[in-house]
Amino acid sequence: MSPSTRSAHADTEQIRWVVIDEWTWAACIDGTTIGTVERHGRYLVRLSDGAVFGSHTSLESAKAQLEAWARWQVRWPWGP
Repeated sequence: MSPSTRSAHADTEQIRWVVIDEWTWAACIDGTTIGTVERHGRYLVRLSDGAVFGSHTSLESAKAQLEAWARWQVRWPWGP
């Protein structure tokens, strides 16, 4: 596994998903909520400030988008 793959993988492992209710999932890093996925017919990705960041037909896709955003924010895969 390359260093950039290890970094991205480590950042993904820091994200913990918490089920809030049957329509809401929260993504947390170190106990801080970074965003949510809410089901409103589609799965809406919201950042912690409440801004809608994406819309998906599956929960897995919505979670993947938020996880990718978190990796991008936490560590550039080609940076130090």
